[in-house]
Amino acid sequence: MNQKLLLLMVLTVHTLVLDLWKKLIQMVTGQDTMTKRSNINLLSNRILSVQASLNGLSFCILDTIENNILLLKDIIFEEQKNPLEIEKLLVAEFETTSLLQQEFKQVNLIHQNNICTFVPNGFYDENNLVDYLKFNNKIFESDFIATDEIVSKEIMSVYVPFVNINNFFFERFGSFEYHHASKIIVEQLLKVATATTNKLYCNVSSTSFELISIKNGALNLFNSFDFDTKEDFIYYILFTIEQLQLDTEIIDLILLGNIGLDDELYSILYQYIRNISFGSRNTQFIARDIEQKPKYGYNHFSLLNTF
Repeated sequence: MNQKLLLLMVLTVHTLVLDLWKKLIQMVTGQDTMTKRSNINLLSNRILSVQASLNGLSFCILDTIENNILLLKDIIFEEQKNPLEIEKLLVAEFETTSLLQQEFKQVNLIHQNNICTFVPNGFYDENNLVDYLKFNNKIFESDFIATDEIVSKEIMSVYVPFVNINNFFFERFGSFEYHHASKIIVEQLLKVATATTNKLYCNVSSTSFELISIKNGALNLFNSFDFDTKEDFIYYILFTIEQLQLDTEIIDLILLGNIGLDDELYSILYQYIRNISFGSRNTQFIARDIEQKPKYGYNHFSLLNTF
């Protein structure tokens, strides 16, 4: 066989194998923006945001022309589920909910789990991602670690996303953005903070919550906790307050998420902490058509701040 022809055949095969390998790597590991042949319709005026956690799923569709929320739906799990179970429920929801079967201008996926941390840019090294997470979590060699940047505050969010959920969105939409919920929450809280802001925020889900301490307008602490009882809940909060050397008579505690005045979690907080108030979610949108109204006005803080 002609040597030039043989060399051309080898190079062609090598190129095809390399392209296939790159596609497989992208599907398995993901990127902050994942792209393939896209099912995204740029002529559509609708944006889809989905939040996935071990505690539940949340869906929101925004009509960007009328600024109207067309869908705002929660699926809350009685017990935490594993990522494969979450994926099955997610697939079923897309198959049975007609509003989720349309084309979208943009798709956002939010990962909410406790495998995350924040690193100041001055200490950040992309070669040390495992080290940042392993102190509080068990990290496996197979885990893919992603990062989000809070540009204005020079902080990196380091986390492990649900890779199988990323792959489902990749196959369904071809192009989407994903972030960790912690990035969205902290970014929004720092936007409204001033140099004199000293507050403790608590973002509550059904079986977990995040505590965010803002001191002198900067991020002082972010931590996630799982809880089974109201006693667990108050213990973790009081312990954190003690470790931060805060005063329960002085500190302002702002509540977000799935908690209200009629909740037993609020009742036990009120026994120990004097200054408690409720935050607010993004209120620039109208929601005249949604069937499932949020129980509390401060639910979906991270979900609605993706728009």
